Amino acid sequence: MSNILFVLYHDFTANSAVQVHNFANQLASFGHGVAVAVPDNRETVSHLGERAYAAVTFPECDGAWRGIFTDGNAPDIVHAWTPRENVRLFCEKLKSLAAFSLIIHLEDNEELILEANLGSPFEELASSSMITFPSNLSHPHNYRRFLASATGVTLIMDRLAKFVPADTPKHILWPGADRDLFFRRPKDDALLRSLAVPPDGIVLCYTGNAHSANFREVRSLYVAVAILNREGTPATIIRAGADHRSFLGPDESWARQHAIELGYVEHVNVPPLLSLADFLIQPGAADEFNEYRLPAKLPEFFAMGRPVILPHTNVGRFVRHGEEAWVLPKVDALGIVDALQKLRDNAALIERLSAGAVAYCDEHFDWKRNTRALEEFYHQIVTGERG
Repeated sequence: MSNILFVLYHDFTANSAVQVHNFANQLASFGHGVAVAVPDNRETVSHLGERAYAAVTFPECDGAWRGIFTDGNAPDIVHAWTPRENVRLFCEKLKSLAAFSLIIHLEDNEELILEANLGSPFEELASSSMITFPSNLSHPHNYRRFLASATGVTLIMDRLAKFVPADTPKHILWPGADRDLFFRRPKDDALLRSLAVPPDGIVLCYTGNAHSANFREVRSLYVAVAILNREGTPATIIRAGADHRSFLGPDESWARQHAIELGYVEHVNVPPLLSLADFLIQPGAADEFNEYRLPAKLPEFFAMGRPVILPHTNVGRFVRHGEEAWVLPKVDALGIVDALQKLRDNAALIERLSAGAVAYCDEHFDWKRNTRALEEFYHQIVTGERG
């Protein structure tokens, strides 16, 4: 059995932390020693529920491994969760303390994320020597060198392979859904009343932040709900998540009057909210952002047994339209309105999509199965280095 240290670029409130938490718990259940290191705010791990791994901060990883792994030994594997600069610098520090196999996980087009946050083309950022880059983003020079130094790379989506050296071992790593939390259930009428959701209308629920890379997509949900109400179809959006930038315009009342916004919601409290939805929608289109990611909420959407509407990108490339999800070329405001008008009164199709979503989740978003595949990749990497 191995000692495995995951390294996160943010504390346990990040969407990525849900995935790391579950992979770490599964690996611990397989008998491995597991720890997760975050830059700070270690106490936020309590938001994720029960854990079987050690939670530590970057400064606490100082070479005294007894307080991190029960056998007192150093990590055999360090799994860096994205090549963000703070993760890279921490892994450089670890190299002075221990010898280990370095695995790096890619879950986004890091170059686009950098562009979206700094407002300049990546080529311009990469050629500049004057800009100080935020440590919670990938450095335009350093991140490629960091990837090249990895023993192996895990990819949340196959398209990400273009950023990795051709001879580096790669593994497609999909997340899962915690089926003890996320499962098909009827709407909670008491919760609907407590949130003052208007009766007899379409209810949507979206659990995600609005940020520089996706704010237009989140806006499309609000616009769709506004259009439905204007055209005489009552609709409400329940939203969990923070706004890291404004996206509704100077007068937001047109959109927020049909929205119930809850801000940050602890992960264990998300399933009851999702159960209130009639449809679960992932907005977007096949572009340089969506082609390289797998939205963290999608496995949970499928697990809830509601019709899932999503664009023909990332997961939408793999599901069967009309059976496991309702797949559109582009899920924008007008596409959402059109889809809801087609689906809302078709009970047979709604049931088929609901059952198909759960079946797809069972097949592809199983934490234990996906972690076993990760464990095998670790084994191949470690034995390959030794051999």
